[in-house]
Amino acid sequence: MDSAALFLSRIQFAFNISFHIIFPAFTIGLAAWLTVLEALHLRTGRSARQPPHGASLHPASTQTG
Repeated sequence: MDSAALFLSRIQFAFNISFHIIFPAFTIGLAAWLTVLEALHLRTGRSARQPPHGASLHPASTQTG
């Protein structure tokens, strides 16, 4: 086998296996985080995804364009 083809095959395998490791870990972590947010919402009755009253990103978003 040509050394260039072997090198390209190894790069392709590394790229492929990195996505097969990163995305399942991200999915499991995201599911756990959403479970925590849902539990907080059920416990307090307040949406855990919204900032507290008075905390807003609106001024920052209007100034940055």
